[in-house]
Amino acid sequence: MSYENQTLQWQMDRRQFLKTAGTSAASIIALGSSCRSGQQQSKQTQRPNILVIFDDQLRADACSIYGGKNIDTPNIDRLAAQGVRFTNATSTCPLCTPFRGMLQTGRYPTHSGLVLNWVEANPNQRCIAHVFKDAGYRTGFIGKWHLSAGNLKRAGKYERDPKAVQAYMKENPHTEFTPPGPNRLGYEHWEAFNFHATFRNWWFYRDEPEKIVMPGYETDGETDLAITFMDKNKNSDRPFFLMVAPHPPHPPFRTSHLPEGYIEHIPEQLHWSPNVPENHPRRQKPFQARCYYAMAKNVDDNVGRIMKFLETSGLADNTIVIFTADHGEQHGSHNRINKMVPYAESVNIPLIIRWPGHIPANMTSDELYSPMDHMATLCGMLGLQPADTTDGADLSRAILGKGKVNRDELLMMNFVSHWDFFQSGTSWPEWRGIRTKQYTYARWLTGEEELYDNAADPYQMNNLALGQKDMPRLKKMRKSLKDHLAQAHDDFLPGTQYAGWYDDQRNLIRTALGPI
Repeated sequence: MSYENQTLQWQMDRRQFLKTAGTSAASIIALGSSCRSGQQQSKQTQRPNILVIFDDQLRADACSIYGGKNIDTPNIDRLAAQGVRFTNATSTCPLCTPFRGMLQTGRYPTHSGLVLNWVEANPNQRCIAHVFKDAGYRTGFIGKWHLSAGNLKRAGKYERDPKAVQAYMKENPHTEFTPPGPNRLGYEHWEAFNFHATFRNWWFYRDEPEKIVMPGYETDGETDLAITFMDKNKNSDRPFFLMVAPHPPHPPFRTSHLPEGYIEHIPEQLHWSPNVPENHPRRQKPFQARCYYAMAKNVDDNVGRIMKFLETSGLADNTIVIFTADHGEQHGSHNRINKMVPYAESVNIPLIIRWPGHIPANMTSDELYSPMDHMATLCGMLGLQPADTTDGADLSRAILGKGKVNRDELLMMNFVSHWDFFQSGTSWPEWRGIRTKQYTYARWLTGEEELYDNAADPYQMNNLALGQKDMPRLKKMRKSLKDHLAQAHDDFLPGTQYAGWYDDQRNLIRTALGPI
């Protein structure tokens, strides 16, 4: 069967899957599990395959396994029951490109230079795909990349120049194409786009600057592509290392951007966290939030499709599956929307890791886990050597049920006050912070401080730092922040100061470590 026919077949399977959306997706997966006796066995008996699914803007408590009350996520819940679920997984810089930079490089944003969106990653550094490619893996990336400057390459540094953007896009109609070579940071197979928000009849690129438009919904299509890739490689002598990065549930939250047939199943009366003011527009008119949960429900259904394929193809036992997200969404909490703030709704992300026979089932870990840790941890699980530039920790002992990891704190950060431009003190003011298993501490560029006991105050409504100067806990957090900033070579600069790290086409020319 040709590649295109395989994709069409999976599209047909998806349509059949959605017809049964009113039934429990878990029961559909169970049907696949019962057929395993007749499955074809993979030749990959040594090192396992690795599948990383990381969603965009999916906060942890959107998932029912993390206490979500607005939708059920039976497939994500089932995945958690088969592996380890982290309760302190943290988006330490809750913005798309910085998270992706930490995931791919294993480095602090100050060391990789990836402190905001729409900038060119430095191709001359050893990333996670390089490590696994050199270990014999077939590496692949599907979905939203967002580690290139794209259509903002000549947009200006401090605010958007619409004429410059239009002129550049006229000269370069394929601005969201990342060509084969070093800018793909070690990925061989490529079905991706830098950025767009065309969730219906979405598009991506392979190895030529030709848009491939795929009918249907983006997350469904990316799942089709992922299944086709895994099916094609299941009998290869090379294991695969595949990342799948859907864009939804990300704005725009509109009917035209929703998966068909989902919004009807989202309740009109949502459960709201107590830190969302009753008069907040998103709570008063909850349609945008309902759109978010419709997109999230679609993500869960596609996790179910992937797990069903792994079961029926014989790949399940020899594939490590990681499910996570780049950051959350405020939805009115603390009177904010979107992300880029130190609050739980932005920084608390789902993280589930499954490897049958190696990771104990139904395990919960309270270890602090940052995006930088994925490279070192996966390498630790498989006996590989991570890049010597990584700043991340190896948490493989905790994942494999062999003990605790001696880590008490994480550094959190937001470098700029606009996600795309080098601004200071505007909509999303700069801050740095410390996250422990119990506390969140944040210091804003203005000097204001916030301290929350997340165990006693999970909605972070009681700022313990108000009116305090000599509180022992506050003094300890201040010292911890100073120490971690020194380790990250982070001078806590205004957002405008980072413009000097890039040239006029948003190519990285220096980091906190010096010129590159």
